[in-house]
Amino acid sequence: MSDGDGNKPLMGDLAGAGEIINSQVVQWTYKDGLSPAVKQVGALTTDTLKSLRLFTAPLQLLAAYQDRFEKFCDRVRERVPEAEQCDAAPEIARPVMEAFASTSDDSPMMSMFEELMARAIDKRKAKKLSPRFPEIVKSLSPLQALLLSRLRIAEQFTDDLRDLKQNTIVKRVGSNFDFHEFGGQDHHLTLIQDLQHRELVTILANQNVPDGLYPQFEIPKGLKLQRMRIRLTMFGVWFTEAVTPAPAAGNGVA
Repeated sequence: MSDGDGNKPLMGDLAGAGEIINSQVVQWTYKDGLSPAVKQVGALTTDTLKSLRLFTAPLQLLAAYQDRFEKFCDRVRERVPEAEQCDAAPEIARPVMEAFASTSDDSPMMSMFEELMARAIDKRKAKKLSPRFPEIVKSLSPLQALLLSRLRIAEQFTDDLRDLKQNTIVKRVGSNFDFHEFGGQDHHLTLIQDLQHRELVTILANQNVPDGLYPQFEIPKGLKLQRMRIRLTMFGVWFTEAVTPAPAAGNGVA
């Protein structure tokens, strides 16, 4: 269907047209979309159309999720001074936009996507991003996203009474975090082992516990009190710096 001159498609047709990023329809809309006629159709604002180009976003995304998408764009653009904004690289923007519809606004992953897109449209930071980052965010569970954001602030540790012969934990004596935030002790261990497999986290086992930390605790014969430290790898630091807010001043590694 055309708009009367036989050349340009109607905005209303785009929601179900299956057009994708960088299609001729999208390119035309970016070029001519600031005209009053186009802005009137679909109530598109100048800022919204600028965001579509900035984020390399497909127009059917806007048609289906206009209110949510506009708010997402606003939150991201507010993080970057206008003079420093640039078009996001497609290898970052496209997978983020594809994940947008299936990610709830209150999800930790949506917060990560917002942080990632803020860096993708920031000419000072965009070149430091890896095209792997969007897929990593998409693959995380909410608790893993929470865990990574906490590990950016400080490493975690658990002090465990271990049976070295059996290589088992007999009792958890202490930690610097609340296991219940991460689904309990067993689930926390599952989370960090999975993140370790992805090379985001490293687990340092068999560490010494500082002397005098548990003065009233008696260690049974045949057992040993050891510390397990959980921290980000260098790749994990790179990733979390791209998808989580900078820690507040004064926070550091425990």
